[in-house]
Amino acid sequence: MAKYFIVGETGSDDLWLIDVDKRTVEPLTQAALNNSQAANPDSVQILNKARKNGIATIKGVDTAIATNSRSDIEAQMFSGDPEPE
Repeated sequence: MAKYFIVGETGSDDLWLIDVDKRTVEPLTQAALNNSQAANPDSVQILNKARKNGIATIKGVDTAIATNSRSDIEAQMFSGDPEPE
């Protein structure tokens, strides 16, 4: 089964479509949805309206990290067990 994620960064109107199976990332635009029969063509408008109202939706995602560099991730990924025995 194909798996996709849609990601949008705070402060930017851009949306990105991540195709896990193809390992690709591409802009998610209204034109792309209009040409696709796989999604509701109004999806971008609905997402943008929700984002402007401060709504964040995370479905099926248990980890998401936003950073400016890979070294920041490495430096901050060390943590202890939240429930030590």
